[in-house]
Formats: sequence, structure tokens, C-alpha cells
Amino acid sequence: MKIIKVQETLKKLEQISEEIRYKSCVEGKGFSTGLISFRSRKDSDPKQINHRDKDVVCHVLRGRGRLRINGRRIALQPGTICHIPKGTPHDFAAGRKGEMVLFYSVIKTG
Repeated sequence: MKIIKVQETLKKLEQISEEIRYKSCVEGKGFSTGLISFRSRKDSDPKQINHRDKDVVCHVLRGRGRLRINGRRIALQPGTICHIPKGTPHDFAAGRKGEMVLFYSVIKTG
């Protein structure tokens, strides 16, 4: 069993880029979970990611932003949960002010 204290873990996020910081929380056979933070940026990055054999479930913990998926932009706010099926190109971005923090689970589905 592992207990994750969100506020403490947010202080330990590792920077991937100017926009993105993250911290893996729990990993197991076929799944991983963690926290990821997106900071607002002036320019739009058209790059999307695709998990060929994994579903993604994200829960917005803090901030506002958007999910871009299947040609749509979906507004995100605290309390929103989204499921992204394997093989679906997607990306997230924080709103104009501040940052958006998500709890994510990546689950191998085949």
C-alpha cells in the first residue's frame, strides 16, 4: 500500500519543459499514476501525444485549461474527469492564467 499526499507531491514535480512538470506516484504491472502540471504559454504547441496500447484517465485537481482530442477542444476545470482511449492523439494546455494540475492514470489495455 502507498499513500500519496498531493500537496507534498506537488512540491516535488520534475520539470519536463517550460510548460510541463510531473511526478510519477504509483507504478505497477500494466499501469502508472501521477501528477502533471501544465503552465500557460503564449504560443500554441500543435504536437499531440498518442499512447498506442494504453488508456488514459485524468482528473483535474486545480486550475483551468483544455483537452484537444479528435479535432475538438474541451474545456477543463477542477472536478472534471476525462477518459482517453488507447490510440487517440491528444494534448492538454493550461488556461491563460496560472497552471492546471491533473492526476492521471495510464492503463495498459492491449
